[in-house]
Amino acid sequence: MLHLLDRVVAGTLAVVRLVCIVLATALFVIVVAAVVARYVFGQAVSWTEEVPRYLLIWISFLGAAACVAKREHVGFDILFNALPGRVRRGLGAFTGLLILGFGWIVLRYGVVFVQEFGGDLMETIPFHNYWYYVAMPLSGALLMLFALKAMIDALRGEHESQVGQSVD
Repeated sequence: MLHLLDRVVAGTLAVVRLVCIVLATALFVIVVAAVVARYVFGQAVSWTEEVPRYLLIWISFLGAAACVAKREHVGFDILFNALPGRVRRGLGAFTGLLILGFGWIVLRYGVVFVQEFGGDLMETIPFHNYWYYVAMPLSGALLMLFALKAMIDALRGEHESQVGQSVD
């Protein structure tokens, strides 16, 4: 069962990272095209300010979840690694529990946010806001999945340090 969870998390993380790369590439291309359009051709394209902002929202939410999976958020790694194994496992599991709770809050209120404001139209293009507001609850679900995996790893004594090195 745990191997299945490992594979699901690894596959999900690979997809999240690929999506972030595609979104970052699209953001870069749109911004460069906007600069060229404005300063070379003298034409300002109205949506080139709004769409990159929404892409950045997706990148931020998905990237935050990916950092939880890889344990790459800022932390007190030296202090954590200096703790005895049992304390480190307990603290790792507790940290995972806190992240799981935060993920639940992001998921729960993200759903409310989508329901309340998703029907609004974007400022410069005729699309509803559903497509980018969904980043919040999706990120919450991913945070919960990755935090659950981190908690299980911590309890099994397989917690990784913030820099991705195994400590035991």
